[in-house]
Amino acid sequence: MAHYLITRSPSKAQAISQALKDLDAEAVFSYAPLLEAVGLEPEDWEEAAYALIQGDFSWVTFTSVNGVLALEKLASGLGLPLAQLLGAAQLAAVGRATEQALTDRGLLVDFVPDTQSAAGMLEDWPLDPEEEDPLASKVLAVQGVTASPVLAQGLADYGYTVATLPVYDMQPYPADQPLTGRQAQDDQALTGQDLAVALDQTQVLLATSPLLLKTLAAQATKPLPATVAIGASTQAAARELADSQRPAQISLAASPAPADLAAAAYALATAN
Repeated sequence: MAHYLITRSPSKAQAISQALKDLDAEAVFSYAPLLEAVGLEPEDWEEAAYALIQGDFSWVTFTSVNGVLALEKLASGLGLPLAQLLGAAQLAAVGRATEQALTDRGLLVDFVPDTQSAAGMLEDWPLDPEEEDPLASKVLAVQGVTASPVLAQGLADYGYTVATLPVYDMQPYPADQPLTGRQAQDDQALTGQDLAVALDQTQVLLATSPLLLKTLAAQATKPLPATVAIGASTQAAARELADSQRPAQISLAASPAPADLAAAAYALATAN
C-alpha cells in the first residue's frame, strides 16, 4: 500500500488522486497545500490598466491560473470584465489549465507552448520574422510576486519591451481571502505536526511547483521521499536542494496532466 503526498489541497488534487486510484486501488493520500495565492494590487496598477484598455500591449502572458484570477479581481474593481480590460492584446497561456481559465471567461488564447513552462513558452514563442521593430511591441507579463525572471528576460532578449505585473502573492496555508474558495474536503489538508507525521509515512511526493517543494523541504527533518516533479523547473529545484533535503529519487512527469503525474508517481511507488 503506497502513501502519496500531493502539494495541493484535496479539492484541487481530485483529478490526480482519481488517476492514481485507477492505477493503485489501495493508494493512501495526504494533501499539503503549504501556500495559497492571495490577490494584490501592484503599485502601478492604474497605469497598467490604462495601458491595457488603450491597447498598448501586443501580448499579455499568463503563467498560472492564479494570474488569471487575480487580474480578473483587479478588473472587477474597475467595473470591467476581464475580456474588456485585455482588449485586443494577443494572449499567451503557459499551459492547458491556464488556457481553460481564460477561455472560460470568453477570451481567445493565441499561444500555448508544447512544453508547459516559462522556458517552454520562450522556446516555442511565435516570433514574427517580418516584424521590423520588435521594440515597438510591448508585452505584459502577468505573474506572482515570486515569479522567475526567465520569461520576462527571455522576451526582452527577443527584442520586446516587457513590463511585469505582479498580481498575487503566495502566503502560508490557510491564508486570509485566498483567490480560490475552499471546499468541504479541504478540511483534510495537513499543516504543522500532522504534515510532519504524514511526510514521514510518505513513499512518493508529488511536487506541483518549485516554491511548494522548497517550502516543504524547509520543514522536513530529513531528505524528502521519492519525488515526482510536475515540470522541469520543479525537477531542477529538487536537484538543487541541500543534501539533507534532496530526495534520493527524482522523476519528471511527462506533462502536468493528472494522468501523467499519476503514472510517474505510480512508477516510483512500484519501483521501491
